[in-house]
Amino acid sequence: MKRFERYYLNGKQEEKRICLYWLTSFGIQSVVNLKPSDFLLSVVERHVKGEITLDRVKKELDQYYENKRHHRHDEDAGHHHHHTQEADRVSYRIVKYFMGNDFSLSFQGFSDAHHLLFHGIYAHSGQVREHSASKKEWVLGNTSVIYPSASGIEEYMNYLFETENCFDCDGLSEAHKLRHYSEFIAKLFIANAFQYANSRVSFVYAMKYMLSRGYNFCNDTFLQEAWYFRNAIIRASYTNMHQGIYPTTKYMEMFLGNLFLDEDNELRNHRMVIKGE
Repeated sequence: MKRFERYYLNGKQEEKRICLYWLTSFGIQSVVNLKPSDFLLSVVERHVKGEITLDRVKKELDQYYENKRHHRHDEDAGHHHHHTQEADRVSYRIVKYFMGNDFSLSFQGFSDAHHLLFHGIYAHSGQVREHSASKKEWVLGNTSVIYPSASGIEEYMNYLFETENCFDCDGLSEAHKLRHYSEFIAKLFIANAFQYANSRVSFVYAMKYMLSRGYNFCNDTFLQEAWYFRNAIIRASYTNMHQGIYPTTKYMEMFLGNLFLDEDNELRNHRMVIKGE
C-alpha cells in the first residue's frame, strides 16, 4: 500500500489516524485472502485526505456495486465480484466500528460486532455456533487447538468478560499490560464463538478494545503481519505436555508492541512453528 505511506508517515494527525484504521482493516481481511478493490482504494484516499465523509464512502460503494450488478455477465466474474464486494463492504464496516465512540466489553458487545460486520453477507451473523470446531494449523504442524464445545460457549464467554471487566491495570508497566491484553485476546479468539469469520471478528473486536483503552495504531503492522498475529494467538492457546510445549503470549506481545508502542521487534513466523507428531 505504497500510495498510503505518506499519510501515516508524514501526514497530519487525523490523516494518519484514519489511514491506519483503513490499513488495519485491510490487514484483518487478508487473513482470509480478501483484498480491497482498486475502486475502494481510490475512495479511501479521498476519505483519508478529508475530502469525503465515511457516509459518503458507503454511498459510493453502494452505487459502485449496484452498477456492477447490472453489468455482470459470466459466472466467474460473479464469483470474483462476490469476494471483492465482501472485502470492500467489511473493510468499510471495520473502519466505521473503529471510528465509533461506543464499545461494550461484554459477550453481547462481541456478538453485536459480529453482526455489524457480516449482516447481509452471511446468514446467522452474531449467532453462537451450534457445532464442534476443529482446524488444522500450519504453525502447529497441522494439528488443531482445542476449542470449547458449542454448548459451553456462552458460559465460557460470560466468565471471560466478567473476569476482564474486573481487571485493574493501574500501576502495571506497559509490558505487563500487553501481556494481559494478549492473554485476553487469545482466550477470546480460541472460543471460536461463531459459525464463520471468527478470526476477523476477534481481531476487530480486540483492536477496538485496545483503542477504547487509549492505545493508537502507530504503523501498518497489521497490514504487513496479520498472519503472524493469527499464528501467535494459536501458539498462545496450545498445550502439548508430551512435547513439553506450553502456551506463550510472547509472540503476541511482540506484535502488539510494534503496533501500539512502535517497537521494532523482529516478527518471524518460522520461530513459532511446532513440528507435528
